[in-house]
Amino acid sequence: MNNTYKFFKFALPVFFLLGFTSCIHDDIVDYFAKDTETLEAYLASYDIQYRKTSTLPSGGSVYITPPNQGTRELPKDFDLRIFEINLDLRRFAQEYIGDPAFDQGPDDLVTHALLKDSTYTFAMRRGAICLGVTDATLNSIVPSEVLDRIYVPSYLAFGGTSSANLGLQFNDIVTLENYEIKAERTAYSQAEYEALVALQYAKDSIEGFTEIENDTLYNGTSKSIVDDNYFGDDQPLELPDYIVKHTVQAGTGDVVAIGDTVQVRYEGKFIDQNGEVFDSNTDSGDSKFQVVVFEDAKAAQDASVSSTVINGWYKALRTMQVGEKAVFVMPSHTAYWQTGDNPNTSDLFKTIRPFKTLVFTIEIKEDEQ
Repeated sequence: MNNTYKFFKFALPVFFLLGFTSCIHDDIVDYFAKDTETLEAYLASYDIQYRKTSTLPSGGSVYITPPNQGTRELPKDFDLRIFEINLDLRRFAQEYIGDPAFDQGPDDLVTHALLKDSTYTFAMRRGAICLGVTDATLNSIVPSEVLDRIYVPSYLAFGGTSSANLGLQFNDIVTLENYEIKAERTAYSQAEYEALVALQYAKDSIEGFTEIENDTLYNGTSKSIVDDNYFGDDQPLELPDYIVKHTVQAGTGDVVAIGDTVQVRYEGKFIDQNGEVFDSNTDSGDSKFQVVVFEDAKAAQDASVSSTVINGWYKALRTMQVGEKAVFVMPSHTAYWQTGDNPNTSDLFKTIRPFKTLVFTIEIKEDEQ
């Protein structure tokens, strides 16, 4: 897994390359200079006071308004800090600068939100949604400080990326609105925090939930290797699973064991985002999902099976009987943890973003030995 030094070392030149050389519409444009000129002229036109950061190498900067004074500790190799922030990422319509029909005040060109999440969480070692968010985080002093608006040049945002369905255009400047660091955690405190979140969700939102049904899953007996080399030098990160279970319908068959093949119906949803369902096969008629049960996700990957599930599923299934239906609240380290559901895609385009606690309703319909 890349550490923050490598992220900066290799990712930043890629963003510069996109900004400098990937312009397919006109001649090559120096977006570093163009965005600097555009933003500084615009801020001056409205007499907006700002601080231009100097955290990133090669002179890359975001523009913080109002200006603050401090800078956090710079990232080191294998930086283990995890930040929870208020993320409201918006497009800045620079093409309308100076147009009296649109540009009548400093808020007029800040358009709809590209990504809005009041509890967006990311690991510094992995990098945030873009380098501008990383830079904004490194230049926020303490939790509870709110920065009204941060202007992020295109070369620290998404470079030459264009996605019309998101409202993001070619080499766009973006803004971060009311940016706030709400918490700073370690891997251990993040897991403990999500354990409490999972339990509170169960109490508030799962009908009939009264108490922890499976001490093995929740109270630390069951643990998972989250990362084989999290601390470097082949030092693994092991965390208690902290999975909350509530049985909806008791089973009548055998308890699922390693090596069994089970047919399941399921629904997965977020505990936030208004309980949005992100995956389900409950509306697929007789369609069921087949799972070969392993001890954990690593064992499944080592066996090179064609279809695997998240670690929390392997743990959950082995507490169930055939015919049982149950709801499981799974902290992110038993699911997709710091990378989200696709480690090769920007968080902007992911269905499940980093550090999302998930809720699964699972029903075992059949068990084939």
